[in-house]
Amino acid sequence: MATQNPIAAPPVPVTLAEFAALPEYPRYELVKGELVELMVASDEHEETVMLVGHGLLSHALPLGLGKVYGSNRGYVTGPDTSRMPDVSFISTERLRPDIVGKLYDGAPDLAVEILSDGNTAAEINRKIAEYLNAGGKAVWVIDVDVRTLIIHTPDAPPQILADADTVNGGDYLPGFVCLVADLLPSL
Repeated sequence: MATQNPIAAPPVPVTLAEFAALPEYPRYELVKGELVELMVASDEHEETVMLVGHGLLSHALPLGLGKVYGSNRGYVTGPDTSRMPDVSFISTERLRPDIVGKLYDGAPDLAVEILSDGNTAAEINRKIAEYLNAGGKAVWVIDVDVRTLIIHTPDAPPQILADADTVNGGDYLPGFVCLVADLLPSL
């Protein structure tokens, strides 16, 4: 049985400071001062989050390349806007000791968004633009249903990869290479 959260969200518009002070649950993104509640994900979505996170972490950690985060890391991507990608990577060079609380000022080097039934094309395109405009080097959009990974970077058209293709970390995650199929749940 679901229980009602006793903590009410602050009225709109919400500032970044008010957003940062909210409790962890329910989970929200802040979009231009408006709270957008994040919904519970499917099994396939969560399995994909774990596979991608494991793949990135297994590469980045031993080489000291940076940190890999799950969906609870918030990034300030614009005025009164904070996003929480499903998986993200920040290089060692961009990590700062002054990061306090839930929010990182700017985008991760790599943001990974895994499509859910509730996502719209407009919403995903907005997120991609926000990450790249806030200093991100790449955004991966994964569609588990059609088994694709689309790489978005600031200087090139989107690159669509299928199951049998190889994805690499480019200049944002040097040396990372794996099959797209290895980042997706088994058929």
